[in-house]
Amino acid sequence: MMRFFLLLIVCFSLLPFSVQAETSKETRLTEYLEKYLEQEKIPGASISIVSKGETVYSYNWGVTGEDEQQITSQTPFALGSISKSFTGLAIAKLVDEGKLSLEDKVSDLLPYLHLQGKENSITIHHLLTHTSGISSYDGLKVADLGITEQIELYDIVHRLSDITLTHDPGSVHQYSPANYLILGAIIEEITNQRYADYMQQHIFSALGMTNTAADDDAANRTGYRYGYQSWFGYPVKSKVAYDNSGAPYSTITSSAEEMTQFISMLSGRSSEKIDDSILNLYTEKLYERKSEVYYGFGLRHTKLDSGQNIIWHSGSTPDAHAELFYIPENDWGAIILTNKNHILEETSLPLLKQGIVDIMQDNEPANIPGYFPIFQVILCILVVVLFLWTVYLITKRKKLKRKKRLFIIGTLSLIFGGIVIPSLIYMTQSPWRSISAFAPDIAFLTLSLAVLMMSSGIICLLFYFRKSPN
Repeated sequence: MMRFFLLLIVCFSLLPFSVQAETSKETRLTEYLEKYLEQEKIPGASISIVSKGETVYSYNWGVTGEDEQQITSQTPFALGSISKSFTGLAIAKLVDEGKLSLEDKVSDLLPYLHLQGKENSITIHHLLTHTSGISSYDGLKVADLGITEQIELYDIVHRLSDITLTHDPGSVHQYSPANYLILGAIIEEITNQRYADYMQQHIFSALGMTNTAADDDAANRTGYRYGYQSWFGYPVKSKVAYDNSGAPYSTITSSAEEMTQFISMLSGRSSEKIDDSILNLYTEKLYERKSEVYYGFGLRHTKLDSGQNIIWHSGSTPDAHAELFYIPENDWGAIILTNKNHILEETSLPLLKQGIVDIMQDNEPANIPGYFPIFQVILCILVVVLFLWTVYLITKRKKLKRKKRLFIIGTLSLIFGGIVIPSLIYMTQSPWRSISAFAPDIAFLTLSLAVLMMSSGIICLLFYFRKSPN
């Protein structure tokens, strides 16, 4: 009996330390997240951590765009390329049902699509793994067209017919939204339903995700609000319209609470409608990009520094950035949703993901370096200098001499003014529309630079060719 009481005393004495450890981990997570969100000037965020099928941590921060509603776990965010993970799940379901095969030829499924190259060799497998031969740049040329015009998947895929394949199908991984755009069109063709309707009825509902949406109308009904674009690191309310045709690869909306259902599905706990045969197929590693780095059904498979496998995907839209991950060995994962984005700021959220992993594994998270818009500052300096130079040319036009130098300066200014935007497009391998959406401040400054260069060049040449006074 004495031993029993001693055992009870020991157990109760250890209990506070156990509770303190758990509280300490939660406190560390909250402090880490708050520091990051303040540092990155993110207006709104929602984060949930799921362990063994249960939500063990939830944190919400700030407000939405537009009407600035308080963020909750039910607030929908744009998922960006995590939308590909849902499209991949739909394909896995159709394959499991025998309606599709990974080796089915795209040319048989979509006879109206005529790519310039070996398009007859492209299979579902190639589209899923971004090895179709369609380049990232060519994919971006048709991506986000729905921002400026309402266009159906059929029509936007038809526009791909002008694209020439850059590699033989199956030979090179080139991450391109066009691949999942085509997969969305195939889903519509096979099911005879709109992509958004099929996803709502057969994927979202199967996972209990009743407020997840794949079109503008449904997203608005669930309370989705636009986020913020970043100008010089500061949030500015976005005016980029929802792109219905972008849902298969980018614009599905969901909340942190509902995305925990998706994580639970990855652990095999979520729904009887997504059975083991579908899940086993869905989590297959289809293509090895490099050693221990795989791509599958819209899911990435890599390893942590600890050697553990991690299934994940990130997602970006012009006004949102998200991270989803699941670690099978430890049976836990997380969803991170934020409502501000810029192409040059996208490296920080993966670092935050790693920090959350470190804290959950009782390691010390690394500090996330703050963002400073150095590229924009350099562009600003150039714009100011060119503006002052243009003003100088106008105000001192009667005193300007050295005509030969004026001719050289004017000619070079016209040349550089004409190539500055094409050069940016070439260096980034992104269409101007994408640059304007994902880096609006850089687009504005680059355009200003081009206009000022051209203007000063024209002024110099006008002065050079002006008639001398009698």
